This record gives sequence, C-alpha cells and structure tokens, in this order.
Amino acid sequence: MQIHRDDSDDGVTTLTLDDGAKNALDTDVFRAIADAFDAAADAKAIVLAGREGALSAGLNVKVLPTLDRDGLVELLTVFGQTMMRIWTDPHPVVCAATGHALAGGTMLAMACDHAVAADGQFAWGLIETTIDFELPRFGIALARANVRNDQLEDLVIPGRRIGPAEAVEVGFADELATPDEVLAHAQAHAAQLAQLPAGAYAGTKARLRRAAADDVLAGIDDDIAGLVHRTHG
Repeated sequence: MQIHRDDSDDGVTTLTLDDGAKNALDTDVFRAIADAFDAAADAKAIVLAGREGALSAGLNVKVLPTLDRDGLVELLTVFGQTMMRIWTDPHPVVCAATGHALAGGTMLAMACDHAVAADGQFAWGLIETTIDFELPRFGIALARANVRNDQLEDLVIPGRRIGPAEAVEVGFADELATPDEVLAHAQAHAAQLAQLPAGAYAGTKARLRRAAADDVLAGIDDDIAGLVHRTHG
C-alpha cells in the first residue's frame, strides 16, 4: 500500500491510499495511516482519499488466513487503535470515498468528520456478520456515532450491504458526488472547515468523542481477545 501526500496552498493535506487494487487493509497499512496522520500535524485539515473505484474493501483476505491467533489479535487491535486515532484527530478530517467502502472501508469513512461517497455501483456496509465475524466495539462505537438510530440494528446485526445513496441516507457517509468529483468535493469541504477556529474545533470534537474513544481503547485488549476466541476457538 502506498499513501500519497499532497499539500495544497490552503492548508489541506490529502492522503491517498493506493495499493493498485482494492486498498486492502492489514497491520502495516493501519500503522502507515496513523504515521501519515502524525506527519500531517502541520496541516489545517486532512482529506483521506481512496484510489479510483475503492476507498477500501476491508481487511486483506489474502493475509488473514496466514495469521495465527496472536497475529489476528495484533491486526484487530491496531485496526481499532487507528480508527480511534482518526476519529479523535484534532484537525478537520474529510473522507473522499472514491468507490467501494466495505467493512473497514465503511469504518474509515465513519471515523472522519465528513464523508463524500462516489455515486455508482459501489458497495458499503459493516458486513462482518456475513463473513462470520463479530463487529468489534470500536466499529460499534463509530456506527452509534454516525448511523441513524432507526437504522442501526437493521444494518449492523445482519451486516447488510448497501449502495452509496443509501449509505448517505443512513449515515455511513454524508454527501454523494459523481466519481470524478468526489475528491474535489472533499477537498472543498475540508478547506471550509479549515477556516473555523482550530482550537474550538478540536476542543468541541474532543468533548464529543474523547470519552467514547477512551472507553473503547481502555477495553480493546479484552474485547479483541474475546472476539478472536469466540470466532476462531
């Protein structure tokens, strides 16, 4: 996975994920994303973007079968830590969901402050149940903070897969744009948010999210260990 950085004159840093395929996620990718956010500390706002056709289709299904129990625990723990890192970043963070955003891809979008979804035949959803996996607490925390209350359980428990327009309707994303305009819309929104007083933005964001994120992180070891035990014996 490559993460391309582009800095604009208006202080918006764009981080583009690109593995040449589905932007599959693994331990090294999550750490690279967190490092890229740390390196963008001088930005006024951050855009997290996917490659053409994919924000991310979720965890790397080629890597998962190669992991022993400890490797899987490490992957899911770093996954959760990275989602909370993005969710609580003091900058305005906008997602340019350039295509498919499944499972971990949906979580990436929800961890941002605003997500622009590409319209078209793209898939969204927290589909973990359908692949015989329990949704970790960090995913549930993101869903509770984003998804409409009347849709939450009907989407999350069965792991329903939906399209981009419905993703916006239910709260996985916030705005729909044509595929060739997704990045520009995300960058424009980030530039608008960057004009707000940075301290007040960061402080209010922390008041909204910090307690929930701290609760997730405090229990992440037990949550992931239990999840892996129940799922994989």
